[in-house]
Amino acid sequence: MNTIELNDPYIGEWITFIETDKTYNNISITDADCDDILYKKIGNVYYRRVLEDSRVDIRWFGALPDGVTDCSEAIQQAFISADKYKLSVTAGKGTYVITKTIYIPQNPDLAFLSKTYDFNESVFLIQSDFTVFESGYYSQGELVSAIGGLNDQTNCFGIKFGNFSLLTTLNNVTSPALAIKDWHQGCELSNISSQNFSTFLKSINNYYTVFDDLRTTHQNQVRLGERFIFSGDMNLNVFRALVAANSLVGYKFDGPLTACHFDAISVEGVTTGIQFNSYVFNCSIVNSYLEGFNRAFEFNSYIYNFTIDNNYIRLVNLSDRLIKYTGLPINNIHLLSNNTFIGMLGYDQLFENVEDDYGYGVEIGFNTGYGNSINDLLTDDFGANFNINWKAKFPTYLANIQNAKGLVPGNYSGQYTRGYDGPSGFEADFTIPNLVHLKTKIKNTWTQLVYVNIKIETTSGTKTFRGFFVGNSFYEFTASGIAASGVLESVVNPDGTIDVKRTGYESENIIGITGEIRLI
Repeated sequence: MNTIELNDPYIGEWITFIETDKTYNNISITDADCDDILYKKIGNVYYRRVLEDSRVDIRWFGALPDGVTDCSEAIQQAFISADKYKLSVTAGKGTYVITKTIYIPQNPDLAFLSKTYDFNESVFLIQSDFTVFESGYYSQGELVSAIGGLNDQTNCFGIKFGNFSLLTTLNNVTSPALAIKDWHQGCELSNISSQNFSTFLKSINNYYTVFDDLRTTHQNQVRLGERFIFSGDMNLNVFRALVAANSLVGYKFDGPLTACHFDAISVEGVTTGIQFNSYVFNCSIVNSYLEGFNRAFEFNSYIYNFTIDNNYIRLVNLSDRLIKYTGLPINNIHLLSNNTFIGMLGYDQLFENVEDDYGYGVEIGFNTGYGNSINDLLTDDFGANFNINWKAKFPTYLANIQNAKGLVPGNYSGQYTRGYDGPSGFEADFTIPNLVHLKTKIKNTWTQLVYVNIKIETTSGTKTFRGFFVGNSFYEFTASGIAASGVLESVVNPDGTIDVKRTGYESENIIGITGEIRLI
């Protein structure tokens, strides 16, 4: 076929056009396509620009990387033309001035074909307060913002967008730098940096999407803004190598998360690191750096499963707290033993809040020598009553548990006891000689079943008591069966927990008490 060579007026290079009657997406060319950039018509012959890697360069449309020329319209037209002909976008390296929001056209290709916007490490410079890039869709032929519309009406697949920096002449930009919506399978934001934007990214209803190597901070080192804001559904997202330094909230999640993964992210110089305001289903954070936070994690709804694994955690101030959570049933947090803690002065720094009923899904492990017994973690003034039941194994390496010996405790541990001062299930109070008085952390409900199996050693021998409480009534196992018995009583404390006592004193000195008391 015939070719012609023409000089591009913007990049000053000779380019090749080839004779054809088809567009890049194999549709017949018409006069309306001829823009003298991608298509030309000479006489009755159509020519198509020869592309490298099926990409258009924003400079061809008049975007000049000189740090002075307003490139907004040129970049927007490059996006529209690339979208029309199923092409990707690139840029010559330099600084492009942008003065208004540029819309990223939706890519609703159900074949999941990729569409790449690679800006070749360019800089986009803004000088007023507005969103730089925003999701868009076509309404009656006009490209408009997708923000504010119904979820999943403007779905995008396979968009790869990144490899640039955002700079501003302002001290603080309050509009989000990027606003994306309805990005799903195969979409990715990557290798983007920004400075002096209070909110770097506003993400709405994006799932099966990768957020990779997004770096944002404030030049004046003050804590401003919520740097990443995520809302709508978030399923199977990957958050990797994100930096949200010097912010009030680093990462804010206002919608539910399911099977999302945080890897090698930074929580540094923030008031709250990661804030979850809706439920969390099977998510994890690994290989990450947490330092300089007032609180690292804040959970304000149900935590069905969240794992904290293999992270470096440095507490700088005595007031720093790792986790704040709302007391709700089904809470389930796993803080694994391979996290490294630096500067932690006490276990009270693990939790910010105090709650007594629904912490039982919290599994905590330390591969350290902190503490001498499990009591270091289960005292009343600890700061949170994380309670261990059937949901969570209590590792034997935790705080040098003395009597666990590989045992995986059941309901009688954690919430319902003060730990292993006695071999299991209670703490013996010997303040009154010859009186069997056993403290538990079992909450009185009047309808509960509490199993008792204890042995009392005295100077003259041993006594055993086996049975169960229904409410506050004790039923003892005897050789002839189960019968109501007055040998033990249940006493309700002011805080709602119960103590188990003998109804009378032993006639001999008590040497020790072993066994267990368990909520069934």
